[in-house]
Amino acid sequence: ILSSSVRLPILSLNIRERLKIFPNRTIETDVFWRTFETTNNGWGAPFLDCNFLQGVWFYAYVLKSADVGLGLFVPIKLNQCDYELADIFGGPHQCDEDTTKCIPQYEYGERKGGYRCVCREGFFYPGANLSWNGFSGEDVEKGILDSYRCVPCPTECDICGEGGLCEAKRDLYLRSIILSLELVCMFITIILALIVFKQRKCKAIASGMWTILETVLLGIFFLHGMVVVHYFEPSVLQCLLERWARELGFIICYGAIILKLYRHLIEFRTRKAHRWVIKDTDLLKYLLIMFMSVFAYMAAYTAISVNFVQENYSLLSKGETLEGVHYEACKPLWWDYVTQVGELAILIFGIHLSYASRNARTQFHERRYLCAAISIELAVSGLFYMARIFILPDLHPNFVLIAHFIRTQFTATITLLLVFVPKFWYQQKQVRSLAQEYSCRIPVDAFKEMNAHGPLTSNNSDADVGEVSLADMNPEDIRAELKRLYVQLEIFKNKTIRLDNPHISKRRGGRKAPHRRFSLQKKGSRERNLYGNKHRIAKKEEETTEAEPSRTPEDSVCSNEGPSAIYNDLPSTYTSDSKP
Repeated sequence: ILSSSVRLPILSLNIRERLKIFPNRTIETDVFWRTFETTNNGWGAPFLDCNFLQGVWFYAYVLKSADVGLGLFVPIKLNQCDYELADIFGGPHQCDEDTTKCIPQYEYGERKGGYRCVCREGFFYPGANLSWNGFSGEDVEKGILDSYRCVPCPTECDICGEGGLCEAKRDLYLRSIILSLELVCMFITIILALIVFKQRKCKAIASGMWTILETVLLGIFFLHGMVVVHYFEPSVLQCLLERWARELGFIICYGAIILKLYRHLIEFRTRKAHRWVIKDTDLLKYLLIMFMSVFAYMAAYTAISVNFVQENYSLLSKGETLEGVHYEACKPLWWDYVTQVGELAILIFGIHLSYASRNARTQFHERRYLCAAISIELAVSGLFYMARIFILPDLHPNFVLIAHFIRTQFTATITLLLVFVPKFWYQQKQVRSLAQEYSCRIPVDAFKEMNAHGPLTSNNSDADVGEVSLADMNPEDIRAELKRLYVQLEIFKNKTIRLDNPHISKRRGGRKAPHRRFSLQKKGSRERNLYGNKHRIAKKEEETTEAEPSRTPEDSVCSNEGPSAIYNDLPSTYTSDSKP
């Protein structure tokens, strides 16, 4: 920085990260003052400092006024591809502008030939090999080769590589559309997570364990993120991140669904003497164990892959389509096949749990939708993995991206719909009171239409509640209608309790078959029991007692026919009380 004024001219230079101030003009700083004086307002020509900063070139930017002047000196890197610096090197570079482009080599400094000439897009060099990275600027300046031009690619190729081989051109518009749709799906997942958290105390959400529902949404978010990662150009980082997103999303989403099916199976087992209740915290612990197992598996996979890369093994491979177009993609490894088999095994286990709990009754038919989600994932993923081996290697990268997008929509998106749409639909249904629900299921005579002839009779079975007020009805009619309503409600309650109840036998009388009981007895107890039984049998033969009458189906509470004498004190539904 140079500040020039009538009273105090100052030059400040940053030399080896130290600021030095020169209040006077000296021989060493004369080049800066001379450039400042010969340059008008604006950028000046580059110059070389041979004293303090030896071998460093500067640009000068000068602002001057009548009394004060200011100069800023900026160090520059010598770019031999820059035509503005061509005078420093005695002329511009010698690359062919039509077929090649110049790439600077800054380490050359002022030495001529510090650049490379590489082929432009749509051109290739016939004599190139795998190690060829362009024409050296030194060779071009010396004229070692006869021609430094590249030749056009074949007409059927948009981009070609070494030897004129066609390379796949990725459709930017198509890939951008797929990326936008995936981002929208991820945004919808976040919105649903907020809605579930806000309505976590509602019956439809609380019955489905809102914490498990949140983990399902997190897994779906990762599954959509896998396609977002696949959008970018193939690289080692992209290959690793894609597998991480897939496996973590899979185990979080479908692991939570399988645990919900496991809970349904355990809660509806009837062969145990006690009921085993699994808490939400227990399910989260099981899911955490599954997540940590997959995390350790993927960590081992990443460590081995990075080790291969350090030993000059590539995770990328060259593929060729049926049209002869070459492309670069992630190399399929044996780890991938083992992972795919593991995914299918987990899904098959989920189908087994769903089949084992097929007779269990769940709220809002949750088991049915969970089973459908796992079945769809198993079918689609199985077909996709088969196509990944036999079909996808021969397709263009654009079609491979479309296949990944379709797979995600048919699995993750449909899983989201099957798990959450029924819950929100049941939640938004019109809530009816208990009396309205019973009246819709079991019609009561009091709710029939009013007789067209007009006035109420002693039998109010034809009265319409919506048209007749309580003031027009006498107390006896009201009491009779209430009793009939109580009868209907009691009948409905008993039938509902007995309907598909696994704890009630379907035999007449409601009695289950006696269970065999085993007990460990001490030595000699068997002889004492036999001796006691003989005396009891002899004593029973001498006594005469009345036989206990057998219970009828009507006397059993657990009978399917139900009790018949419970309503003896109530009037019949089909008769009416008449005043004397």
